[in-house]
Amino acid sequence: MEPGRQHRIEFEADIFSATGLTLLVDGTAQSHVDPDDPTRLFFEYVRRIGHVVDAIGLPGSPLHALHLGGGALTLARYIAATRPGSRQVVVELDPELLDLVLARLPLPIGADIALVVGDAASVIGDLASQMPFDVVIVDLYARLEPPAFVATPSFMSGCLALVAPGGLLTVNVADAAGLERLRAQARAVARADPTAELLVTADASVLSGDDEGNAVLVAAPDGLPGRLAERLAANGPHPAEVLTGARLDFALWGAC
Repeated sequence: MEPGRQHRIEFEADIFSATGLTLLVDGTAQSHVDPDDPTRLFFEYVRRIGHVVDAIGLPGSPLHALHLGGGALTLARYIAATRPGSRQVVVELDPELLDLVLARLPLPIGADIALVVGDAASVIGDLASQMPFDVVIVDLYARLEPPAFVATPSFMSGCLALVAPGGLLTVNVADAAGLERLRAQARAVARADPTAELLVTADASVLSGDDEGNAVLVAAPDGLPGRLAERLAANGPHPAEVLTGARLDFALWGAC
């Protein structure tokens, strides 16, 4: 969201449950939260990121997590519920959005979630005192468009510098058919850290380039967690496609 500009912020009841709510900004769905069950991740790409988070460290162990992009704080709530004792930082550009979200959907009692109002590109340099983070989640959009800096090597380098040993950087990439945005994002990460292992997961039709949709890009400076690809393929949402190594290179760049 753009601070200073008038936005229409609404909460729409979930027709699939009695307690779920969808946050809409200017008519575009931004986040979904079920306050009675924060482990219920409704959006497909958010569920995939949840599976990535689940693969870090021991099951249920606390994490130190950074969220660049707040929305309705869905994944921060998820981590607080599944990883009690976790410490989290959420960076959100628009204070009006944060205020309205917290008024309608207060944070869980006892959750250690620090909220920072600011531009992610400017704020990450100030987070060095709080690093390292076991997971850095980047989900920065104004409606359906990310800020241009997200797909730059300098911003990705700043994000990767905050990742703890054995930790992960995870980026939501909302793309049109053809994978142009995913290619740009993967190129930025590869230039920021050429040795990081990359993984991409999404609906199979998205990764084929046929359909628009959200892909989740994971970068692991110290290598991907064991069986992460298998976990993502098995847990869906289905149809799920997971690409690493040569298969990912071929999907993004084609035959060399």
